[in-house]
Amino acid sequence: MKIVNINKYKWRSNKMKVKDEIIELENGLKQNNIDHIYSLQEVEKISKDILTIFGFSSKKTSIPIVKIVKEFDFNIYKESLPDKLSGDIYINGNTIDEYGHDKVILVNKNEHLFHQRFVAAHELAHYLFDFLGNPLYNDKNIKFSDTYYKDQHETPEEKIANWFAASIMMPKDIFIEQYNFAKKEYSKTTFVMLYLSRYFETPIDSIEKRFSEV
Repeated sequence: MKIVNINKYKWRSNKMKVKDEIIELENGLKQNNIDHIYSLQEVEKISKDILTIFGFSSKKTSIPIVKIVKEFDFNIYKESLPDKLSGDIYINGNTIDEYGHDKVILVNKNEHLFHQRFVAAHELAHYLFDFLGNPLYNDKNIKFSDTYYKDQHETPEEKIANWFAASIMMPKDIFIEQYNFAKKEYSKTTFVMLYLSRYFETPIDSIEKRFSEV
């Protein structure tokens, strides 16, 4: 008698469901991005939608952002980048010739892992909100790129990308819940911020900013 591994088929079914929902999300963004300026609330809603797709909407540990980014068909590479740069995103053009894949995110391997994670989420936002639906990139010979500069975050595009990264890596409700927990455990704000940084695996400065946001 042949024993059928039911769990294997459930895993395949779930993976196909995730892929289908990602495609549906991407198609919706392609249409909206043509003539829509997103509010921060809308960006946060999209981050929640993505977490729901992956079953992470109520996850009580750090969000596996690398897994999410890869499911959007990106390869992530750690490279030595100039000190002022934290990351890059490349899509189409000569990207496949240089990296063997047409959707690539680079993170600076000389920076802390927590910041690398944030950069990966930030660059995913540029794909979602700046690449999808942009008629300029209907021609796959034209390369889309964006560079994460450490000291340049004032443009609307950068603010949206940072808000998305914060929202998906530090979901509002869980952030508030964990902040309240840490506040009861630790008397000093420094220890509270350190706890949250380790819990969400994000940099201290991102924790401090998220605290002011929520």
